[in-house]
Order: sequence, then C-alpha cells, then structure tokens
Amino acid sequence: MICKSLTAALISLMLCSAASAQTSKIWLDQPLTNWNRPEGNLPSLPSPLARERPTDNRCAAQIRPPASPAETALVRRGWRLYGATQSYGLTTVVTALSGFDGMCRPLGFQAFVYWEGRYAGTLSPTLMNSRIDGAMVALRLVSETNFVLDFARYAATDPLCCPSKLASVSYALVRDDVPSLTATRVDTAVMCQGNTSEGSQASDSRPSSVALIASKRWTLAEIAGQRLRESQPTLEFDAQARRVSGDSGCNRFSGSFEVNGSTLKLSQLVSTRRACLSAKASQLEANFLRLLEATTRFELAGGQLRLYSDKGLTLVFSQQ
Repeated sequence: MICKSLTAALISLMLCSAASAQTSKIWLDQPLTNWNRPEGNLPSLPSPLARERPTDNRCAAQIRPPASPAETALVRRGWRLYGATQSYGLTTVVTALSGFDGMCRPLGFQAFVYWEGRYAGTLSPTLMNSRIDGAMVALRLVSETNFVLDFARYAATDPLCCPSKLASVSYALVRDDVPSLTATRVDTAVMCQGNTSEGSQASDSRPSSVALIASKRWTLAEIAGQRLRESQPTLEFDAQARRVSGDSGCNRFSGSFEVNGSTLKLSQLVSTRRACLSAKASQLEANFLRLLEATTRFELAGGQLRLYSDKGLTLVFSQQ
C-alpha cells in the first residue's frame, strides 16, 4: 500500500511539473540538435521512467506483446509496447510507454525508429506525456527515409483537450550499418478552434482541429476497455467532404461527421449487408457501430485516437 501511494505521488508530481513547464520553452522552441548521436556517439536506447505495473485491466489491455527482436529488446529494457507498429519498406516505428494516468492515457512515452531491425533513434529528445506541451499527436511516413511527426503545442490558457498550435517536425533517415536519424525542420501552425462543421470555411489557411484526425487510417485497438487481438475495424475521415468511412469487421460503412474543437459527432452511418462468419465477429461489429454513433468527443493522446461518449471512453484507435 505504501509503495502504491508513493508511486501515485511520484506520478502526480511528474504531471504537476510537466504542467508548470507548459508555459516554458521546450526542445521544439530551440534550434534542432542531433540528440540521437550526441557528440558523434552511436544512438543509445533510452530507459523508461520507473513505473509500477498497471493494476487496472482497462490500462493493461493497451499493452501488447513484442513481435520482433527489436521490440523484445525494448520490453527487456523496461518499456511497455502500445499502439500499432508503423512501417514503410524496411523502416519501422514502434511506440512504447512508461505508464498511464488515471484515464489510461500514456505517460512517459516515446517513438523508436528502426531500419532493417537496426536501431536508429527516437523521434523526441525527451519522454512525452499525454495532454502536455510537446506530446506526440500523429506520424506520417512519407517514404522509407522521410517522415513527419506532429506535436501538440499548448499555450498557458489552452484547455487540455485542445492545443492551440501544432508543430510538425520533419526527419531524415540515412540507411547504413548503423542508421542515422535526424530532425531537419520544425513548422508550427496555429490551430483553428472554431466551428468546422460541414459547409463552414476557416477564415484563413490555418489548420482546423479536424486536420489532426483526417487523412489517416485509424485501426481499432480497444473497445469498451477490451483490447482487440484478432479482427481490427478501421476508421478514416475525409476532411474536405466531411465524410467518415471504414471497415467494421465484416462490412464497409460510411457516414458524415461534424467536429468543433474536441467535440465530434458521427451520424447517418450506413453499412453493407454482408453476413459475419461468426457470432463473435457479428457482436463486435454491432458494438463498434453503436459506439461510433454514440461518440461525443475525441482526444489524441500518445499517437492514439480516443473516442468518448457521454458515459466515458469507448474506443481507442492506433494509427496504421
């Protein structure tokens, strides 16, 4: 009991410290450095923050087993794997965390890059926390050697749901016996927090909150607190047409959506009528579509898309 209390206190202290640092400059405000090869040294695999293993099954369900030697090395180091592995050719990006907050959002997380199974480095020089300035939002693999990672940028007055800026960091990977990973540039844009429902137009070229979730394919990782290990429905948003579509497990579906800041409403969902091969798959599909229609808001935390209804967290997606 004492150990659990101390652990909770340390997590709380870390979050308070991170929140106070939200008004301070972080690495995204400084000139870029090659943190993966400081002073020319080879990249070194960092350690996670010390965390007690989660006792809440809702949180533990997000952790997945290693599926490669590289992931096994991360687990042996003390990391806990979560989210889908993303790949382009021989380049692979793996996300891992140190622990969770009270809402099962990732804490002390990092994104690790490998080429041909060889460690290249991390996408951030520091560990990240959900809903804190500098947290990873979404990754775009442009090619095997070039990709972009979006980071949330919070101002002191921003609500935790909605960062007012988005920093997009570009990276270059040099393929070699020991691959080299460097950040090459940072582009920061102000987020438009106004109404972005269908038919409305932003008054300028600033990205809206829908830009955070659109033009990406999201794969369902957790439904109603249960981690999926087999069938994995998908979800995609078309920002221009304000349409949502995906695979519900047995059928394709589509519909419309409205977004305003962090609020999200999916409506007029229609689906094909193909029969599922099993009762379990049929039940999963029905629950998935029902929870989609019950969605009231969304949140991006640690590279995950999290959908909420009036009753709380319902669906967790990883970027594919």
